Amino acid sequence: MNSSLFWVALHLSLILVTFNNLLTGLRIATQSRPEIMVLNGLLPQGLMHRWHYAGALVLLTITVAFLIYQFGLKRTTKSSQPNVSLYHRVVTWFGYLTFICIMLTGAALYWQLLPNAWLNDIHFYAALCICLYILLHAAIYFVQYGMKVIKFILVTSPTNRKTHGVMVVATLTLGLLLNFALSTQKTIPLTVHKVDIKELINIDGQANESIWQSIEPVSVWTYGGANFVDGSTQVQIKTIENGVEAFFHIEWQDPTKSLKHLPLKKTADGWQIQQSGFYQFDETEFYEDKLAVMLSDSCDAGGSATAHLGPKPLSDKPANWHGKGYHYSYSTKQTDIWHWKAVRTNDMILADDNFFGKPQTARPGDRRYTAGYTPDGKESGAYVMNWKWYNKDIITPKRLPKSAQQLASFQQSDNASALNWIIPWFGYEPYQKAKDNYPIGTIMPSVMYRSNRFEGDRADVRAFAQWNNGKWSLELSRKLDTGSNNDVKLQSGVCLWIAAFDHAQIAHTRHSRALQLQWQDS
Repeated sequence: MNSSLFWVALHLSLILVTFNNLLTGLRIATQSRPEIMVLNGLLPQGLMHRWHYAGALVLLTITVAFLIYQFGLKRTTKSSQPNVSLYHRVVTWFGYLTFICIMLTGAALYWQLLPNAWLNDIHFYAALCICLYILLHAAIYFVQYGMKVIKFILVTSPTNRKTHGVMVVATLTLGLLLNFALSTQKTIPLTVHKVDIKELINIDGQANESIWQSIEPVSVWTYGGANFVDGSTQVQIKTIENGVEAFFHIEWQDPTKSLKHLPLKKTADGWQIQQSGFYQFDETEFYEDKLAVMLSDSCDAGGSATAHLGPKPLSDKPANWHGKGYHYSYSTKQTDIWHWKAVRTNDMILADDNFFGKPQTARPGDRRYTAGYTPDGKESGAYVMNWKWYNKDIITPKRLPKSAQQLASFQQSDNASALNWIIPWFGYEPYQKAKDNYPIGTIMPSVMYRSNRFEGDRADVRAFAQWNNGKWSLELSRKLDTGSNNDVKLQSGVCLWIAAFDHAQIAHTRHSRALQLQWQDS
């Protein structure tokens, strides 16, 4: 047996890192592939993106070193390895090509080299091919040679130490170079252009001011969202600032304008919430379009290390209903969330200002535990849902229209996207069973405004969007420094991520590398 210690270490490292990336990758894939949820009990939980990206870097280094050894150094030494059959040669080449494919597609996904929609699929199926390769390669070897395989892998004999020393040094150097390349390309630069404070920027979703026309947008492919074509949409973003406020113009492709947010429908038994997954807090049919912007002083993988995946990533907190995970952070760095909602906040000309903080204490009686996802405080203003107590079967509305004519336009499904699916609290009256004589099949919006808008910390982000020809155009603005402990100060170096929702509650698109703000004059 003429195996070298270097080859043994390389082989075992490749096995360990491959399993790490398979398991963490499958956990990440559960976010957009519900069929994998059957493996929930077998997959790890927590900060999977950090482990997956770190493992990918190590795996790339080991794979290159392994190929160099196999096709270069190993050919210069004699081996007592049994004659390899045609079957094993074919399987081995299948493994080589699969590893190369998964490395290339992973790198292309990370660096946004190609559209993500089909690239993500290739990367996923290549990972499944790795599972097949392990079965065809390792399992069959055990069947063919029995426990002698262990001896073949682990037993070493004296070899050319100088040559293998060179290989060790070369592998470590390769790893350092790859790590340097990754760290220098960790983020996507987003230039924040300067505009005179006297120039008026209207938050109207049109972005027709001259400054917007002069700026080239930064494009980011986002993927993994429900309802989008191939689960993917390209987001284009421009940013300007006037020394006091920053303004953002964000566009993304969305084939449908979705404003039907959990409407109520009258049935023979009473009023029912129209939903397909809201009971598990994962609605993907009767929901509004949304867009979220996350900002952080940290640019770590997994959305500034706030994405903790799995049904129960917090052992001492409630499990989540949908099995996908929670957002929270133990870091002292704040993570700011601007959550624009096509129905609930667009007419307020606001985005809901939230943050990801430390996991909250679970409150008895609450159906939904949100971990670290918390709204900023407000002094007044609210939207509320038009039911007294939630039930997936039959609910009792809080209020009914004063006149049946107020619901007439909502009964025509062909103009649903042209309607404003909000009802005014004071335009309706408290529910009375005696007045609930609406015919079966009547549709009523569920979102009610108690006031025109939020007031206070939660209202820091102005926002308005318009949909036209399969595309949303959203404008946002916020003071550079709000003075709030819940907000991130906007300045060079701040990282942000974009998530688009196509009538989905939590099934949003995502991207790996953060965008990083860079002031034009810095």
